[in-house]
Amino acid sequence: MISILLQLLRGEIQLHYDQFTLINRNATFRRLANHLLRGLEGRLRSKSPRSLPFGLQLEPTVDCQLSCDYCPRTGVVAGPEIGEMAWDDYERLMTEVGPYLVVVAFWQWGEPLLHPRIADMVRLAHDHGCLTLLSTNGQVGGDCDVGALFEAGLDLLIISMDGAAQDVYEQTRQGGSLQRVKEFAARAAMEKRRRGLATPLINLRTVATRVNKKEIDSIRKFARDVGVDAYTAKSVSLYYDGSPDSPVLPQSKELRSFQYQDQSTAESYAALGNFCRKPWYWPCLRHDGQLLLCECDHGLKEPLGNVFQTGSFRAVWAGGAAAAARRKFSSTGRIDLDFCRRCRYKLDDAIRQVTRFDQDGS
Repeated sequence: MISILLQLLRGEIQLHYDQFTLINRNATFRRLANHLLRGLEGRLRSKSPRSLPFGLQLEPTVDCQLSCDYCPRTGVVAGPEIGEMAWDDYERLMTEVGPYLVVVAFWQWGEPLLHPRIADMVRLAHDHGCLTLLSTNGQVGGDCDVGALFEAGLDLLIISMDGAAQDVYEQTRQGGSLQRVKEFAARAAMEKRRRGLATPLINLRTVATRVNKKEIDSIRKFARDVGVDAYTAKSVSLYYDGSPDSPVLPQSKELRSFQYQDQSTAESYAALGNFCRKPWYWPCLRHDGQLLLCECDHGLKEPLGNVFQTGSFRAVWAGGAAAAARRKFSSTGRIDLDFCRRCRYKLDDAIRQVTRFDQDGS
């Protein structure tokens, strides 16, 4: 609590994400007051909060170049639809909530760099004083103006690289080219150096599976050699299979999050209470305006309403559907929502390895 008060006195709000700490230094009165009220309402489990969320998971587009086996987009989320967030809708959204949010994360089930105005989207959020995060599969090639994206004020760029050889990479990223990822990562690192920018923090990430575990050292070496800021290995998330015996999981337990360690720990994890605050802290906004309590509701089981059709984020956020959903979050750690029973976020242990090249030079 003391550290939080010191941050606020300095006009800062910290975001701890994937074991990195990012600092929002735009702690205006509105943003600070909302941050404090949101924390209180989350603790009290308010059904219709007066505050707006801390962060927003925002999907610029549902389009993607890949068809990955264990990604819900392939079989559940997208269907035949290819859609992107309209600029006018996004602009109205940010006018309403931008001054209150601490962070906007630009991804969900589509590839964000396929949105034709993604740099403008980042810039507008940055201009409203938000931290901006973006995760990409790196398949866009030369079509993406990385420099424009960086100049727009991006704070964190995550680039997924799930293999050091094409035959391994494509077992996870079906339809993808490892060479395009390498070229994108090299271009991003070069642009950051050339422009002399402090941000974004460029994180090359591997989702660790049984097939790519043996290549993690090689991928980390590539990350160091190409000049990105950090390398992380993340536990794979199995959306429909909670078994630690899944053949997708790496054999090494150090690359598995707690829920997948072994059968006894999986049972212990399942029995843990879930004191989730995402319904007050970090909702998900789909490209078409559909607001969800959490990104894990990829089947749209508990939609809160459509922000763009309603014309107001706040009206949906504090509306009847949202209040009904929040009533299912008890103070005892029990949640009466089906997708919450498979929650991957009870413990913050998804990131299994972190190397910061800008700090240790390794």
